[in-house]
Amino acid sequence: MGVKPVASGNTTSQKYFRILSIDGGGIRGIIPAAVLTKVEEAIRSKTNDNNLKIGDCFDMIAGTSTGGILTCVYLAPDTANPAKARFSAKDALNLYMQNGDEIFDRSAWKRIVSLGGLADEKYSAEMLEKTLKNYFGDLELCQLIQPCLITAYNTKRYESFFYTQHDAKIKPERNFLVRDVARATSAAPTYFEMALSESLDNIPNAAPMIDGGVFANNPAACALVEALRLHKVAPTTENMLPLEISNVAILSLGTGKKTASISYKEGKDWGLAGWAKPLISILMDGVAQTVTYQVETVFESIGVKNQFLRIDGEFGDYKNNLDIEGIDSSMDNASTDNMRRLERFGQQLAQNYRTQIDDFVTNYLLS
Repeated sequence: MGVKPVASGNTTSQKYFRILSIDGGGIRGIIPAAVLTKVEEAIRSKTNDNNLKIGDCFDMIAGTSTGGILTCVYLAPDTANPAKARFSAKDALNLYMQNGDEIFDRSAWKRIVSLGGLADEKYSAEMLEKTLKNYFGDLELCQLIQPCLITAYNTKRYESFFYTQHDAKIKPERNFLVRDVARATSAAPTYFEMALSESLDNIPNAAPMIDGGVFANNPAACALVEALRLHKVAPTTENMLPLEISNVAILSLGTGKKTASISYKEGKDWGLAGWAKPLISILMDGVAQTVTYQVETVFESIGVKNQFLRIDGEFGDYKNNLDIEGIDSSMDNASTDNMRRLERFGQQLAQNYRTQIDDFVTNYLLS
């Protein structure tokens, strides 16, 4: 049994337009990366093809922040065969496991001058940029192997921005270096300085960008709308069929949910200093939960509930699991122990959703 060939659009050779959507969450990107190693294993097992990779099996991948970085990794082309994915799910996970502690490393001087992120960003972007350059080199957005949607926010124009491979292929002003796309989507306020994003059309147009998590930490709804738009504006693809939501299947991955709460007594007298840290998490988690509710409701309302699979979990649910107990849900705790706990959390999530993952792979990815 072989996986159906993916194409930039729903064609006569496949039944579903398959979308992978990955939330933002800093170092917690280890969680969806770990889940996807299990998804990739399931795909390979069912097809008897050990060369298939995540990027080969979806028609579009969407990501925000850390999810945007993963999107770039999964869709990077193989140097020998540019139509196929270069990196495996394990390679994507290793980006975090091997580089996370350096990306989120603060010198004593940086801790002093940043006042813990109040007076300046907490981390230098130097190691993040070095890691992205090592992975992507001078790869261009238009060279990714499938359509994508990666979120960022333009602070100069006060508007959301979507990096899309399919637009980059036909519009030079929408083409960027992949490493710059990954840097822009992950420029989380207070963690890293904003990014300057400049397209490759040789016209000076650098724009200041911050993390897309400020408006779409869960990009599933954005991806669904973009898939519908893609089929309207890109009729150049041979055999492209009109796309209905009933022909879409979405695998949506979260980066874990905090279980900490703020009581009335604790928070009623907070000012800016008190709310500064929890407010970012509240906004990002609230947006992610709202999008999940919206997309679930849309799919359920047209009778295709199972075509949307959301995988996420609360950290507190595993407090008695010795492999996970003590996990820190901060977006920047990249200690070796915490990264291992995040990986185990992702592996446990995949185990908990094993039946749903197997069904999704069989019924939608390989259909």
